Amino acid sequence: MKRNFARRCTLVCLTLLSSAALVMPGSAFAGSSSRIEARGFASGTIALINDYSFTIQTPGRPTGVVNALGGAANRVTAGDYPYVYGGGHAEAGVASIGIKGPGYNGHRIGFDCSGSVAAVLAGAGLWPAGAGVPNDAGIIAQLLRERLIARGVGTGPVEVTLYDRPGVHIFMNIDGRFFGTSDGGGGGNRRGGAGWLDDGAPDASTPLYKPYHLLPSVLKQSTNAGHSVTFEVGGEQSSIGGLAVGENVQVGYEETSSGTILATAIGYPGSLTASGTVGSVAGDGSAFAIQTASGQSLTFSTASPQLAAGLAVGDTVQVTYTPATSEMIAHEVEVTGTPAGASGSSGVQPGGSGQNTG
Repeated sequence: MKRNFARRCTLVCLTLLSSAALVMPGSAFAGSSSRIEARGFASGTIALINDYSFTIQTPGRPTGVVNALGGAANRVTAGDYPYVYGGGHAEAGVASIGIKGPGYNGHRIGFDCSGSVAAVLAGAGLWPAGAGVPNDAGIIAQLLRERLIARGVGTGPVEVTLYDRPGVHIFMNIDGRFFGTSDGGGGGNRRGGAGWLDDGAPDASTPLYKPYHLLPSVLKQSTNAGHSVTFEVGGEQSSIGGLAVGENVQVGYEETSSGTILATAIGYPGSLTASGTVGSVAGDGSAFAIQTASGQSLTFSTASPQLAAGLAVGDTVQVTYTPATSEMIAHEVEVTGTPAGASGSSGVQPGGSGQNTG
């Protein structure tokens, strides 16, 4: 039984990653016009998992929330992104091609008003990195539910205020400096994209826009939120079955000329291995237990039922896992033998071997 990744990573890649590195499938862009522009590694915590991609939050230096918001606004401004309707909504903090509307042409990436505001919030840990972004009113509703903001303008030298005209536009003020998307006629990005606004944001003084300020208790907090990075996995959903939100990973990647970042290998710092005989497998594939040669019983949870697919009681296995706060999370299961006379439900003949990987 082998549900492994077809692609081989280079020796350097496997060396820099942990011994539990999982090799990802071949490029999803083979045969396309995209070419590889860069290769490298990134480490962080998994923040979001989709069908064919995952997002990590890289570690950042501890800093105050207001400083983090300003830093995130600086990064977005430096990107010189144009205005693109729906841009930045698929994954918070990530410019995108958006949807049909102003600025959309099917390949240009950028931000719209709510996408840019969410990117700044995500950069300070106030919006889940890589999570989807609703419209302007949805952002306000979510921040109210989480008790991060209250109605009214912030006061004092340290304040952050969001200005929202429901269904129309949203922008923000960080310590007296306005940030958002512009129309290109006054301050901000000349193409209408996201950036610092230098025209005083006259809309802030009109009754059409409702102000909401970040609570002082939020502004006093510290954060170490870094950058969010999203990786594609080559078009195979099973390739990310062993990942779990909240885990620390190191990712080898290739970046294409189209700006897409393709994962080539995933390593799990601090991973361990255990061998034993399968004693039970949950019917939904969410967990399985083994008994080691010393008689110890170990139970593992799986991020995906596919990891336990085909396992049968009595199989001899080797499990690569990471210990979590209250459980052990399996990332790779290698079947090294099956009971004599077994029907082969695990897909491995006695004395053979096979591997399930996430």
